[in-house]
Amino acid sequence: MRLPHRLVHLPLRILSFPAARALLLCSALWLLAFSYGRLFLWRDPHSAYFRSDSVYDLDYSAARQREARDFIAQVTREANATTTSDTNTDDGGDDGGEGVKQTKTRFLKTGPSPAICAAFVTVRRDAPAARLYLQDALGSMLAGLDPRERAALNVSLLFANTDPARHPDWKAPWVGALADVAAGYTGLTDLQRAGLRKAEEERDLQLKGVFDYLYVLERCLQETAAPFVAVFEDDVVFAADWMARTMRGLQWLVRDYKPAEGEEDKEWLYLRLFYTETHLGWYSEDDWWYRHLPLTLVLAAAGTAGFLLMLRLLRCGTRLRLDWATIAVVSLLVAPGFTVLAFMAGKHNLPLPGYSLQHELPFVVSGGVVPMDKHGCCTQALVFHRPALPPLMEYLRKRERGQTDTMIEEYCDATGVKRFALGEQAVQHVGLVSSRGMAAVDTRSVWAFWFEANKPDEVEKRHRETVEEVDWAMLDMLSASGKQGG
Repeated sequence: MRLPHRLVHLPLRILSFPAARALLLCSALWLLAFSYGRLFLWRDPHSAYFRSDSVYDLDYSAARQREARDFIAQVTREANATTTSDTNTDDGGDDGGEGVKQTKTRFLKTGPSPAICAAFVTVRRDAPAARLYLQDALGSMLAGLDPRERAALNVSLLFANTDPARHPDWKAPWVGALADVAAGYTGLTDLQRAGLRKAEEERDLQLKGVFDYLYVLERCLQETAAPFVAVFEDDVVFAADWMARTMRGLQWLVRDYKPAEGEEDKEWLYLRLFYTETHLGWYSEDDWWYRHLPLTLVLAAAGTAGFLLMLRLLRCGTRLRLDWATIAVVSLLVAPGFTVLAFMAGKHNLPLPGYSLQHELPFVVSGGVVPMDKHGCCTQALVFHRPALPPLMEYLRKRERGQTDTMIEEYCDATGVKRFALGEQAVQHVGLVSSRGMAAVDTRSVWAFWFEANKPDEVEKRHRETVEEVDWAMLDMLSASGKQGG
């Protein structure tokens, strides 16, 4: 059956109009941009192209876990060899055993004036998937550190079970070799210990979580004069350059940070090493264009129409064939369509100031630091400024129970203290088995979505460069002055 002659030529007749050709070309470009987004813009959880089936795969974290486990295995062998040599000393032989101990472990402990007291809170987790959390966390923290970095770090480990022997890593050889302090609760009254045991049995995690957080902060303040106190959860993995970038960021905050013109000079509380883009999407209170999306589309259409009309009036439109129909199609359909496409890309895929936090773009504050006074989550890795800690600790004592991360943010909102983060996360939260009983869907939302895109060779190269950018002498002086003041 032959189609009518008129229907055969209808598409050609439609394409003879400039407006139709413009619409077809722009539609092809829109589909091309959409396809690009599906291929490359899928990490942003607020993107229309988000791939939940692959974004949680361990890539860089898996590489760091392998390095951490190799490091832990080596330390364990050395610790066991040292123990054997100590118990089988041969007075007539050389001092090989003690010499090996001094040579191999000389950089595994803190220096005389550490800049950071890094505290871990770890509890027994019964799930098989969680048995290596602490090894991976501590191993990736310390594996590959420059001697200057390790000397600036005091590692304090709290086994936060009332019976610490329940923890599978209690008294493990590598714990004693790597941690500067590794202990359970000490110095508690009978009443405090009984209260903790009751909270543990009843899984009152909001009470015990606040107590543990205060406990490790107080331990660092009492046992060290470090000008910075970091608190880490035990289900994280560290990037190879985490310490260098952290020190560079802290150096900038204590030496170079100045409030913006007209901004009140407030104390800063912490530098965040982990945040999740889950809490950093489009917000109506922060993002003007998103908040006024209908107006944004109208302005896009009106701006495009004005530009095309100007071209027509300047007689540039004759060559471009800008008739009224073409102007209408491009202004009313194409411009809003591409505007919507920009929002579909996701906030963190757009090269706009303050948005692409995961990339070290020119607008990121010096030292790789960005302000994060809103939407910061969670408490996986926070480095506190020692002078700002006492008021926060008093606030937490008065509150006594609750979600620690929420209470810290409420305190900051109430007092106006500043908060900062590394623009590119230095820590990943890999713990799908929560110590607080959270569902897997909730623990998955606590994720650094661009962390897994790191390449080991590139990170190591950046590590070596960043170590040399740190003013270690200045930080030593800062640590020494805190020691004298204490």
